[in-house]
Amino acid sequence: MPNKVRTARLCLIVAGGLKIATAGLFLFILAVGSVFVGGSGERSGLLGNALLGALGIVLLLASAAAGAFDLLAASGVRRRTAWGRALGVIAGVLLVPLFPVGPVLGLFALTGLLGADGREWFSAGPVSA
Repeated sequence: MPNKVRTARLCLIVAGGLKIATAGLFLFILAVGSVFVGGSGERSGLLGNALLGALGIVLLLASAAAGAFDLLAASGVRRRTAWGRALGVIAGVLLVPLFPVGPVLGLFALTGLLGADGREWFSAGPVSA
């Protein structure tokens, strides 16, 4: 595997790990918030608590799904599949606006996947296992 493609794959793995860690942080915040608000009482019946809880669950699921998407793209890049390259490019483009780390990871991923090394790596065909 060429160094630029390896770097692109590593960037996708790091981005996926960061997104899954973010999902874990959302889960922790939701758990701590539910302990402080409690399941009964006046505070638990407020509309704001319900909206923030639902928003937290949506953010948790979206962050976990985005992390799984990045890891799936990295797996496809390792196997030299066309869908892996396409997912990697999509993930790289989606990383660019995620300041402060996303632009660095996204640009390295795009450079590795769309450059000459990437074209050469993916033109050889898929690798089994």
